Amino acid sequence: MIMAYFLPNHRNVLMKSSVLAEQIVSRETNWNACNIYDIKTHAEMSGHEKVEGVFAQLLRLEPEHSQLSHHYRVCLQDNEIFDFLCRNTDIDMFSFMTFIMTHELLHIQRFSTGKADFYRYDDDEEVYVDSLTRLFLAKNPVTGLKKVLTLLDKLEAAPLYNDKILVDHRRSINAYL
Repeated sequence: MIMAYFLPNHRNVLMKSSVLAEQIVSRETNWNACNIYDIKTHAEMSGHEKVEGVFAQLLRLEPEHSQLSHHYRVCLQDNEIFDFLCRNTDIDMFSFMTFIMTHELLHIQRFSTGKADFYRYDDDEEVYVDSLTRLFLAKNPVTGLKKVLTLLDKLEAAPLYNDKILVDHRRSINAYL
């Protein structure tokens, strides 16, 4: 495990990848992520926000007033991300962060619109979001992203090879999984 942390010079990459991920998710789902989430890196996190074995952890913060909507926090796990990037030098940080942020924003979109329940999260939800992430990124090509998807497919078969059908009833998303 490499202990590396996002430095100030990485902030630009994080910001650009999250903006691109927002645009992709917004375009594909007709949803606006404005003011519904924030991002923290290791240096800014408290103890419960730091986890091992994942690239990001998603938290749902309860609003102070019940009339307000929930706020979500994407806790990027710096050491896991840098460890993966160091072991896989053929992928770039921007493309990888775009993949991570698209995935997390799709979770937020599904939780905030009631398509999924944050408190009843299961493996099926993860498969569904991973499938949507790959589908949306394929429809919105990003330079370098093909290498990320190819590498992830080698490490773990994409959910697209499962025997389920992905259907989103509010928009025409049909993909055989």
